[in-house]
Amino acid sequence: MSNPHDQLFKAIFSDAVEVAALVRDVFPPEVVRLLDLDAIEAQPSDFIDESLRAHLSDLGFRIPWRQGGHVHLGLLVEHQSSPDPEMPLRVLRYTLRAWEAAQAEPRPPGRLPVVITLVVFHGPRPWSTPRALSELYDAPPEAIERLRPYLPELKLLLEDLTVTDDAAVPCDDGGKLALLLLRHAHMNDVWDTVDEHRALLKALLRRRGPLPTLQILRYVMNVSERAPSEALKRRLFQDLPGDVKEETMTYADMLREEGELRGELRGLQRGKEEARHGAYVTSLIEFLQARFGPLPSWASSRLETLDEKTILKLIRQAANAQSLEALLDSVPSQAPSAT
Repeated sequence: MSNPHDQLFKAIFSDAVEVAALVRDVFPPEVVRLLDLDAIEAQPSDFIDESLRAHLSDLGFRIPWRQGGHVHLGLLVEHQSSPDPEMPLRVLRYTLRAWEAAQAEPRPPGRLPVVITLVVFHGPRPWSTPRALSELYDAPPEAIERLRPYLPELKLLLEDLTVTDDAAVPCDDGGKLALLLLRHAHMNDVWDTVDEHRALLKALLRRRGPLPTLQILRYVMNVSERAPSEALKRRLFQDLPGDVKEETMTYADMLREEGELRGELRGLQRGKEEARHGAYVTSLIEFLQARFGPLPSWASSRLETLDEKTILKLIRQAANAQSLEALLDSVPSQAPSAT
């Protein structure tokens, strides 16, 4: 399964209405007035390289200026527990590739579209890595200051959900709920979040229908470490049409069965590893008995504590060992392991 955070972000912010609400709340008001947000168009992101694709949600948009030309908006979600320290460089690469793609489009000579990348971060701790390209330069600060007019600069447009109060989270209905859930994903209270904001879920259902609503609920089921209470399920389901309830329950059953299967597979894997470990120990004991005679109980107990790698090493060394004591003294004591 691909990253559930990316899945949620794409599902909700592929809608131009959600993107317009995000821009209205994040861009400076003076800039918003110059944009025609009713004419947003989705754009392909085929020019993104693989190193950036690992972070980017592959969402790009063209937003016209009211007086001609357009802004190219890229949406990027950073969900790593530690933000990428080279994010300004990654955003610069994205900007350059967007400009290269614009070369093939009709445009006034000597003019480039504005490229803005909005970074949405929802890690467990606030953003702590560079926010500007100039912070990455390996030079004395006074040199950078003097050379600033001649150096490329780019500052991140960053929405750090970690330090944003719930009331200040941008967007409307589905977009706001998605960002709230991303903000709370590390706190394991996503069910409480969706319960508190059921009005946003209902507004999303009215405006976009059942599919995005299902995607919200699937995200919550995927990232939550606990099941919702019966009271919460009743509160949620009273607002949902029958087909959404049915799909939600079907998905919940699938997740439960998948979890049970993963547990069974882990148990089988552990059993195989334990059996293999036991076979290695038995082989080593038989070889040592052939060389040194019956093993004392302390030696057998010691062998049981060794991991697979150490046992295989002893099997290779046993043929030339001068004594049992010298062989076993060459390895440190370990806790029992099957790996």
